[in-house]
Amino acid sequence: NDVEELRRLLDEDPGLLEVQGNGLRRERPLHVACYEGSMEAAGFLLDRGADIENMNRHGRTPLMHGCMAGHVEVVRLLLARRADPTVGDQQGVTALMRASRGLQRPGSDHVAVIRLLMEDGRVPVDARDKYGKTALWWACCNGHTERARVLLLEGFADH
Repeated sequence: NDVEELRRLLDEDPGLLEVQGNGLRRERPLHVACYEGSMEAAGFLLDRGADIENMNRHGRTPLMHGCMAGHVEVVRLLLARRADPTVGDQQGVTALMRASRGLQRPGSDHVAVIRLLMEDGRVPVDARDKYGKTALWWACCNGHTERARVLLLEGFADH
């Protein structure tokens, strides 16, 4: 979340904006900022021209990373900047499915992310991945009762 260091690095080499990391963290800077919940870094990277729809090697967008980690404010920022929540990754898994199955971490709020995605109005609640699984299926399969309840009662997911 060190925006000054990001600024210094990008001023020296603007190409770093799209460089993919190596090792376990083989992601572009915007993907990492979104997964880590760094609003300041994500906003700065977007202002510097980071591609909001850029997909990583698995076909995941920065929005999917924010949803997977349950970072409400990052997801709100990306949606406000017109990130497309209807896009699926290589398996057809959407941002809503990622929020439905994401692991609970300190500071995450997947239920709020699910609500935010549904309020956006572009997200089909019953979209299926290439194996026929829905956001509701992912929530139930992973034991996320409150997420399943929100999908059923507020999103009118088909059960």
